[in-house]
Order: sequence, then C-alpha cells, then structure tokens
Amino acid sequence: MLARPLLPALLVLAATACERNRAPDPRPMVQKTLQDAFVYPASTRLSMVAGEDAAQITLTSVDSVAKIARWFRQMLVVNGWTLRSDVTAADGEISILATRGDRPLWITLRPNVGGPGTTYSLIGAVTAGDTLRRDSVK
Repeated sequence: MLARPLLPALLVLAATACERNRAPDPRPMVQKTLQDAFVYPASTRLSMVAGEDAAQITLTSVDSVAKIARWFRQMLVVNGWTLRSDVTAADGEISILATRGDRPLWITLRPNVGGPGTTYSLIGAVTAGDTLRRDSVK
C-alpha cells in the first residue's frame, strides 16, 4: 500500500532528472577547428569535446602507433600542412604539431594499454589571425 503514493512522486522525480541541462553540442566547433584535417582510415571515434575556441576528437585503431604516425606524417605534408614538431617519448607516445596557415593541429598517439592498437587525439584551435572566429560557429 505504501508503494502507490510513492509512484507519482517517483514519476515526477524521473521526469525532472530527464530534463537536465545538456552540454553544448561539440560538433560545430570540431568541424570548424579541425577543418582540412583527417583521421586515420578505419578508426573508431571514442569522444569529442569542444570549448569556445578549441576542440578535440579522440579515436582508436587496431594499427600500431608507428604505422599511424607514419601515415599522418605523409598525409599532412601531401595536404599542405607544415610539420612543426614530431616527438617520440620513452613510453612510445608520439606528439606531432602541424600548421596550415595560422591554424594549428596537434596529434597525440598512444599505444593502447593491455592490448594491441592505438588511441590518438586530434586537437584544433581557432587562432587570432584565423578566419574562423568563435562567433562564426553555429
């Protein structure tokens, strides 16, 4: 008998919980900041986040860090990006910085822990001299 009076209260509580404020959709900023960038073939997206003038997409692949880094190095140059930095850490992580005009692109590749493959992130930003102003993101 006690359960019946609680049912309406629980329904109201559940409805209120479903109407939480959602975080802004990161896709428009990801599209703007990573315009002209590309991802390694057959990658799987893990996450996507964005702020007011930067965005990051994190992906994974079954291929090795070395193979993916080699592919990015070649594709960046072929597509008009300038390699600014390419560092390999002792733990096998590779960090690449490339620019195209005023636009920076950071690529960080890490070997997966406990299994084969690679997890990597692409980070792009809108810079002061960039034609992609923050207010142009819809």
